[in-house]
Order: sequence, then C-alpha cells, then structure tokens
Amino acid sequence: MDTKQETLPVVRELDLSGTWRAARLDPQHRTPDGPPATDALSFLDAVVPGAVQYDLVRAGELENPYGGTEAAFAAQWVSDSDWVYRTRFDADPAAAPRWALEFDGIDTFADVWLNGVHLGSTANAYRRYRFELSPGDLRAEGNELLVHVKAHGSMITDMIPEARERLGHTDGVEGKLGKSLIRRYQRSFFSGNSSLLNVGTGILGIGVHRPVRLLALGPVEVTDVFLRTLSLDEHLASVEVEVAVDTAGADPAGLTVEVELGGPDDAAVVVATAAVPLGGNGPERVRLEVPDPRPWWPQGYGDPTRYPLRVRVARGATVLAQAERQVGIRTVELREAEPSGRPTFQLVVNGTPLYVRGTNYIPVDYLKVHGGPADYRRFFELIVAGNNNLVRMWGGGAIESDDFYDECDRRGIMIWQDGYLHSNTYPDYDPDWVEEFRQESREMIVGMRRHPCLAVLCGGNEQREGWDEWQWKDQIDRFYGEKLITETIPELVAELEPGVPYVDNSPHGGAWSQSPVYGEGHIWGSFFNSYKDPLFVTETCWSLESYSRPETLEEVMGLDVDAFSGRGWTEKWTKHTGRPMLTKFPYTGYHNTGGLRPYLRGLELEQAFADHHALTNFRLHGSSCHGIVYWSFNKGGPLFQFGAVDYRLRPLMSHYFVARLFRDVVVDVYRDVDDVRVLASNASTRPVQAELELVHLTTAGEELGRWSSSKEIPAGGLVRLLDLEGHYRTVVHRDREVAFARLTVDGEPVSDQILLFCPLVELVTPQAGLSVEPRRVADGDWELEIRTDGVSKLVQIEGTDGLILDDDYFPLVTGLPRTVRVRALERTGLPVTLRVSSLDDEVVQEVHLT
Repeated sequence: MDTKQETLPVVRELDLSGTWRAARLDPQHRTPDGPPATDALSFLDAVVPGAVQYDLVRAGELENPYGGTEAAFAAQWVSDSDWVYRTRFDADPAAAPRWALEFDGIDTFADVWLNGVHLGSTANAYRRYRFELSPGDLRAEGNELLVHVKAHGSMITDMIPEARERLGHTDGVEGKLGKSLIRRYQRSFFSGNSSLLNVGTGILGIGVHRPVRLLALGPVEVTDVFLRTLSLDEHLASVEVEVAVDTAGADPAGLTVEVELGGPDDAAVVVATAAVPLGGNGPERVRLEVPDPRPWWPQGYGDPTRYPLRVRVARGATVLAQAERQVGIRTVELREAEPSGRPTFQLVVNGTPLYVRGTNYIPVDYLKVHGGPADYRRFFELIVAGNNNLVRMWGGGAIESDDFYDECDRRGIMIWQDGYLHSNTYPDYDPDWVEEFRQESREMIVGMRRHPCLAVLCGGNEQREGWDEWQWKDQIDRFYGEKLITETIPELVAELEPGVPYVDNSPHGGAWSQSPVYGEGHIWGSFFNSYKDPLFVTETCWSLESYSRPETLEEVMGLDVDAFSGRGWTEKWTKHTGRPMLTKFPYTGYHNTGGLRPYLRGLELEQAFADHHALTNFRLHGSSCHGIVYWSFNKGGPLFQFGAVDYRLRPLMSHYFVARLFRDVVVDVYRDVDDVRVLASNASTRPVQAELELVHLTTAGEELGRWSSSKEIPAGGLVRLLDLEGHYRTVVHRDREVAFARLTVDGEPVSDQILLFCPLVELVTPQAGLSVEPRRVADGDWELEIRTDGVSKLVQIEGTDGLILDDDYFPLVTGLPRTVRVRALERTGLPVTLRVSSLDDEVVQEVHLT
C-alpha cells in the first residue's frame, strides 16, 4: 500500500461515562412535545453505566433490593417510574465536520435530548444507538445531555391486550408478559415461579446501563470490516474482506477502498494487499490470497493466530478514513452425519473435528447486566483455568462488548451465540415488534461475525422445548415466535454470510427437542438422563442447586450467615428469602444441620458430586457425545440456583470438579457388578501413551493391592485400561476402603479418580494427616505440594480470593501426592493465608503465600 497523506485521524471519541445526575419523574408528568421539565425534580448522583436501583441504594433512598423477599417487592416501584438522566460536557464543534452521540445500550425505552433538541428514541436494550448531530446541535461549552428513561410497563400498554389473548400470559410486566414484549435481559423477568434473583419476585433494572460517548467523525467512515474465509489448506487461504463505508459527508466518486493484511508476528510485513473502487451499492468485497496461512484455532487445538487487517478509504493520495482490526483465518462446519449415515452433532474447525468443553455464561450483574474490568478479567482467568474451549452466550442473557469478544479471539475461546429469545412465546404477529427484533439480530450478527471466536449462531433458547414439552400446545393456538427462528434470523444469516453453522433453537432434534439421537440437548436432572449417550450436551447440571458463598451473601445481600443458626433458623431463613428448605441429598448424604453455614456447604457438596457423576457418564461412558456445555459458569443472582462460580465470581466446588473432567486426558474407575474397571478418554489431537496406577487401600493408608497398565489412547479415543474381575467381592469394609486411579502422560500426572464403595458421608476417614509444602515459582506464582498419610475424601483449599488455582476440592491418598498451581491476579492482595484441610477433619493448616 502506497504512502498516503492523511487529512483526518481515525474516529475520535469523548467518553461520557461516569457520574451523571438522575431524578424520578412521574410518568403522568411527561412533557408531550419537548424535553422533560427538570427544575422541580430532585436529582441524585447516578453512575453511568449502571442501574438506578444502585444509585438509590447509595443515596439511602432504597433498601438493598437483594436483601430478601420484602426488599425485592419494595423495590418494584423503581422500574415503574420514569427517570431523567442529566450530564454536561464541553466540546469543540469546529474540530470535526460531523458529530454523533453513541449509546452502547439503554435499559430500555428512552428519549435523548441535547441542548433541548430531540435526537431520537430507544426501544431495545440489546441494541446500540447512534444519533447524528445536525449543525448547531453541539456547543463549545455547557452542552446538556438529557436521557429520559421511561417506565418499562408504560411503553407496552397498547400491546398487552392482544398479547394476553394470543400468548396466554396472565402475569404482569415483571413476568412472562413483559419478557415477551420488552427487548431487554430476558432471564431477569420473573418466569413462572422463579427468576435469577429467586426471592419470590423479579426486579427489572432500569437506566443508562452501558457506556456513552461523543464521536468526532470525518466526512467518510469505515463502519464495518469483516474477513470471510472462503477456502483453507496448509498452503493457501482464499479470503474475502467485506468493508462497509459511510460517505454521508463526502462525494463517493473517485474513492478507493484499500485492504492490507499484515503478518501475524510482524504487523509491518504485508502478507496480501488489494484495492477496489468504492461502488456505493452496499459493502465492498475484496479478495485476497494468503500463502502458508496460520489458522485461528480454539483452545487446546493450536494457536489462536490473528492477523492485523488495515483498511483505508482514499481519494488519490489523500486518506479520508481508515480502520484496523485483528482477524482470524478459520472455517467452521457442523457435522450432522457420520460416513455410515449415523446421526451425529460435531463442530469441525479448519477440518479438524472437535470435542467441545464449554460453559453457559450468565450476565454478571442482575440489575445493570454488565460488569467492570475486574469482573471480566476474573471471568476469563476462570474460563481458561476451567479448561473450557467454548462459551455459550445463552438466549436468556445479553450481548457483551466488542472487547469481550476480542478477548475470546485472543484466548481461543469459541462462542456459541444465541439470539435473545428465552423459554417463552413472542409476538411474531406484530410487524413493528418483528422489525425491531430483526434490527437487533442484524446488529448482533454483524458484530459477531467479525470475530474468529464465533463458532455457532443459534435462534434462541428452549422455545422448541416449550412447545414440545411444556403444554403450550394446550394453551395457545400456534407456536408464537417460531417464525423468528425459522424465517427472520435465517434470512439474515443468508444475507450476511457469517461463515458459521446456524441452529434454529437449543435444544433441538428429531420429533422431540430433547432427543439424544438427533441434534443437541439440554440433558438435566436424573441418573437415567446421563446414560442416554446424547450427541452433544448444550446445557447440563445435576441434582440440587446451591447458594453463593457466605462471603458473597454478606457482600450482596447484607446477610450475617451465622445469624441463621440454632433452633428455628430454617423458618427464619424461609421467611427472609422465600426459599424452601431442601432435605434430600442423594449423591453425598451430607444432611448438614445446625445452621445456614453447614447447610450451604452441604448443598455445594451435593451439586459438585452430582455434576461429577453425570459429566463422567457423558465423557467416559458414552461414545456418541462430542461436546459438553455445562450449565452454568456463574450464578445470575446471589441465592439458590445452578452455577459453578458464585455471584461474585468465587469458584465453587463444581468449578473444579468440572475442570478436571474437561482436561484433555481423563480417567475413571468404576464398579460393574462385581468387577472394577478403568477407562480413559483422550480429547486431544494426538495419541498419548498413558501409564495407569491403581491402588486399593484402607482409609488408614494400608495398601491392599496395586496394579499398573500402559496403553496408547488414540486422539479422540476412549480406551479400557484395566479390568479386575470379581474384585469388588474382596472388599470387606465398604466404608473404610477405596480404590484410587492415577493416569500419567509423559511423566506428569494428568488425571485422578477415586472409587468409593459407600456414600461419601459414610466413608470413615481417620485424621488425614495432610502436609502442605509451598514453593514460590515466580512473582505471584506458587506451587503447593500436598500429601496425606491415609485417605482424604476431599482436600479443601480455602481463603483463595484474588487467586487462581488449577485444582481444589479433590481426593487424595497416601503415596500419590498432588501439586496445585496458585497464581495471584494482583500483587496488591498479598500476602495471602490459605487454609488447607480435609473434609470431616477438624485439623486446618495455614499456608502463607508472600
């Protein structure tokens, strides 16, 4: 690309996020033809991005809505009110020929005013809105920006009668009725008898919940850049670069679009370049040939290589606009039949079949939806530590920022992207509503297709399941919303060509959406389901749900966990939260009593061991399954629900149990009638030579038998390593004996598994005699070598806030020590004191990390 003279810089922006002012406005006092009158309003400080509820709590005008059932019901007036946001800023109107105000999102209905001029309205929290300013709209000093956010329910009044008649909803705006009609965070609505808040009602966040910026624009702007991989082999990639250009401020005649692909290691190296004249009839498409391509690979399959792609729009030697982004060269296919014709469901990236190990993501904040930089940093560290290669952006959640998906690109984390339809019917009979959904879906696909991490587009979550299984057919005359996933989104996929497979709903398949024979399933809830040998599991979690950690309940809800103890604590807890007490713990038998703290611990144990049982069956006892996407990575609220990480992103036991089963090579030891068998699975791309060591011992540490085996496990293979016929009959004391398997590859332990001959609670373990030796590996990086004199049914490492551990909550036996890697997210939290113990052992060791 020749050297050009640049007349204008890249788009500049002024970040308007921060502390604004907000005031309540009675919806009956709206001004019909002008900006809201603010003189008589009582303003308070409001954080943007944010939610009004948090501002009111900080100002002492609202009780913490997370505090319990009464507090949640008492907070519902907030989203039933209008709110006026106000901020002031200075700018230099002469600094650019064009200006715009851009909102990444407003929750939900709003009018935007600048210096008394109405710029436009919003009606969809999933959409980004840009308002172009006219000459004279912007002042040098004292610009006043007003955002009049309107009560959710007041904006759908005219739609409600028909929605009740057709969709069959009998609840209110905070429930399934509002969920059908309002385009905002779907799972925060109170559906049936639950919401992610789980205190007997839902609370709808409201406010300016995403960043706001003032943009200084040139006469020409590059608005979209997308690299589409047409073909790929080891010698050559053929790609097409699609460039969208806005020439609203310039004559398009004589303009040229120039495209340059830099080297993945050295951006100054030009790998390929081309130029075409700007046609003006839609996006320009430029073909490039890339020699010796280095594809983008997901985690565990290769490097997530990215190339710098530079685009310039020029007239002769003058550059009028430019853009640069990191792109990946990759292909994605969905294999739905084996060569024999047998149905399957397997993602294939760059021609390589994958074993997906993933998780479902819930927005990190129930009210304002999105988190801050520290939240996302911890999220990605835990995703990688959990051995995930895919994140499902589930249809009940919300779209994340471009930075979020850039980080997925960088780390090799694939994205399964749902459309935001969730377990509900939708008014596909209303052309205005459908058009709004169409624009939302268009923006989502255009934004996501730029990212090589995108692997699957899906129409939504559990609409087909609702129609198949939830008696909708007995309540309404047709499947309302089906056209959105069979017509609206597919039309956009055909037009926009994102280069990934489209699945119209999850789950889907066969005559029954939960079929293990076709498609993919949400395989939940019972021993039997985990043995169905499904093709692909897009949601799974087992047995009981659990709560966030006591520290989180205190931080979010203001609860003193230890105040719920002694006689009568269960009635007190149920009254405070509306949550019934659970008394069945079939996986572990830990019926903990005496207070809320041991009760929470028992539920966490139960969920972890139930998850382990089911995911072990998927991974090691079913040959058809090509992917497990756990439900869910995180809890969407502090109280009772599924999730391996709690509401403040503290990892729970299930996080580590699932992470162990998501390793490349995994072992299982199990009882088959009277025989003891050992299996191993290899999900990597290369065969491995695995060394097995199996020991039968008493819980006091006495060895009763030892066996070894060495076998090659092929890539993607499942191999039986050892059979001990009749060995179960040699067990005398089922509550004092265990079998323990360790698998080693290339001299390094890669997987352990313990076989109990009784329920966990019945296993009698004398004091485990744990010893812990910490070693400092580097600054903020340690190893803990942990040993036991007998059997530890569960080694527990506590006090880990601010740390990332590669393992925790694992069994251990004498003679087979375990090394745990510990990393500090930030040096500011040091020194740290860890507490290491064995389940049911009162001895706690303190380990100091400095």
